[in-house]
Amino acid sequence: MNKNFFKSCLGINVIILSGILIVFMILVGVGSFLSVGDPVKPVDAIVVLSGDEGVRIKEASDWYLRGYGKYLLITKTDDEEIGEQKTYSEKLMRIAIELDVPQDSILFSEGMASNTIEEAKAVLLVAKTRNINSILVVTDPYHTRRADIIFDLEFKDQEIDTYVHGVRNSWYQPYSWFFRVSGWRVTISELAGLFFLMNQRN
Repeated sequence: MNKNFFKSCLGINVIILSGILIVFMILVGVGSFLSVGDPVKPVDAIVVLSGDEGVRIKEASDWYLRGYGKYLLITKTDDEEIGEQKTYSEKLMRIAIELDVPQDSILFSEGMASNTIEEAKAVLLVAKTRNINSILVVTDPYHTRRADIIFDLEFKDQEIDTYVHGVRNSWYQPYSWFFRVSGWRVTISELAGLFFLMNQRN
């Protein structure tokens, strides 16, 4: 009887552990699906998508200072005003300048974008005006998949090469995002955004 009991307990534990492992692999798979990226190579402009507190501009500035870009292009969004007569894009510019990026190498997109699609359209206008033939889009890892699709769509038939790069050493990692509430929030948001984007294309 004891042997049967222990066998039953062992079987239950194996089932539970197998279930946990399967769920873990699924969650890691979701994070890996969202987190894509191209090898970083020299481009005309390194594009910083707005939407964070400065991690993206620091990443972009690092690549610029390494000689991977001629310009640093910051997108403007509809939440530009941050108080004290300051704007969000100016805040990012100050961070870049403090990191030794020359101010005359920093560009801004026109208008106020409310989403990534509008940011891509605004970047395309700057690229055409400045004769920019290649860009590297810097954003958070969880946003790279959707950003890559959007920029490919908006730059389709344009003779401009587009690459997407996720911030290195980001808090968002495929194997750990699900341990944070913020990880669930951005993952669900990105999946919903991809679903909406795919429905728009169909």
